Amino acid sequence: MLYYGSSVFIKAGKFKGRVGYLDDDDFRDSGKHIGYVCVGNPLYANEYEIPMKNLREVTTEDLLRRQGEIEQILFDIKYSKVKVKDEKTKTDLLTEFIFIESLFSDRYFKTRLLSNSNVRKVFISHSSKDKIMARLIATDLAAAGHNPWLDEWRIKDGESIPRSISIALKESEYVLVILSKSSVESRWVQEEWYSKYWDEIETGMVKVVPILIEDCQIPELLKAKKYADFRGEYSKALRELLLGLN
Repeated sequence: MLYYGSSVFIKAGKFKGRVGYLDDDDFRDSGKHIGYVCVGNPLYANEYEIPMKNLREVTTEDLLRRQGEIEQILFDIKYSKVKVKDEKTKTDLLTEFIFIESLFSDRYFKTRLLSNSNVRKVFISHSSKDKIMARLIATDLAAAGHNPWLDEWRIKDGESIPRSISIALKESEYVLVILSKSSVESRWVQEEWYSKYWDEIETGMVKVVPILIEDCQIPELLKAKKYADFRGEYSKALRELLLGLN
């Protein structure tokens, strides 16, 4: 259910794929349910009438994808790869981009500060080159009530990195291994999930969960495991991952 003030994703129509702010809604005499949506920050963006059936709550994946799309469009405009009708088009894109950044930052830092739930303690093992995906998954895990451990969230200035990681691995119930071309070549990533893998062998309980984000050579010890496949639809893979952690 969408309410006044909701951040929304436009899933159909002229503005399909864009992110906005639901300022209000109303029913026409014809019975048509209309939403008044600012495509971008409500203080600056233009407001449009969009059927409520074309709106849904925005997800973290929507924000990340749309942010990348706008960056590419603005890059193409700057280097004359595409033409725009007027400056207003560019301004609309910039306004939406700034709005998305604020929403993404708000979600990211809110989950970073409030991720103290005692539901499932989850260590996210990843290559530094996969940091964006690690943040995305950690943010959504925290939003679902879990307690993800991500190095940049938890290690404070001056703390010993190896010691912090060692303690986190011991305390975590699961290690999620983000598998990519970069991570399978990382000795640090291998050592992180190795330590939990032998706990799994001793206890007979699942401790290591592979997350495949791109085609790569899956380590031999993980080949027999069912992995969460994030190469396709993010929301579907996230649902399966959450079910596996329950």
